[in-house]
Amino acid sequence: MAQVGDQKGFCASFGRGGEPFPTLLASVTAPFSFWYEGEEQDGFLRVLTPLECERLMGLPENWTEYGCKNEEISDHARYRALGNSIALPCAEYVMAGIAEVMN
Repeated sequence: MAQVGDQKGFCASFGRGGEPFPTLLASVTAPFSFWYEGEEQDGFLRVLTPLECERLMGLPENWTEYGCKNEEISDHARYRALGNSIALPCAEYVMAGIAEVMN
């Protein structure tokens, strides 16, 4: 398991272009991370913002910013909510397939 600051161990936990991608383990890397391509020593990791995650999930911008009592939600809670959801385009695709079969 890669430790904080262990660049070699961290890089080994990701596949490279054209290689099979290893199984992601929740305990190994930060959730919603993005590897920028480049030489191994030049590449770097950036954690996506909650807004970027919402966009990737097909949700309206700032969909998870406020709770049911209109209080602002922490980024941690927003990541958790997004991680426990389904991407809207995937749900629409599945539902369209079901509707097609039912008709």
